[in-house]
Amino acid sequence: MPLQSISDNAVAQICEAVSTPMSDDERARVAKIVEQAVVDSAVSMSQRCVTVVNTHAEHETDLAHKIAKKLEQEETALVANLMGLR
Repeated sequence: MPLQSISDNAVAQICEAVSTPMSDDERARVAKIVEQAVVDSAVSMSQRCVTVVNTHAEHETDLAHKIAKKLEQEETALVANLMGLR
């Protein structure tokens, strides 16, 4: 699901939960907060994956480094794609 759709759905749910209507400016600011939260979450998950790989592949240090490097590259690509969807 594109970042814009996730953000729009979250903002719509937030607007429903808030008792007073939001202006267009407020909605845009909330959307940016939601988008940043999604990006931060993706980065955090990627970093946790690297930690797990390093922890469970200690005996295979070279393999662990290769997997960690690949995960970091994928994280960079993911963040770039998410930012591009704004």
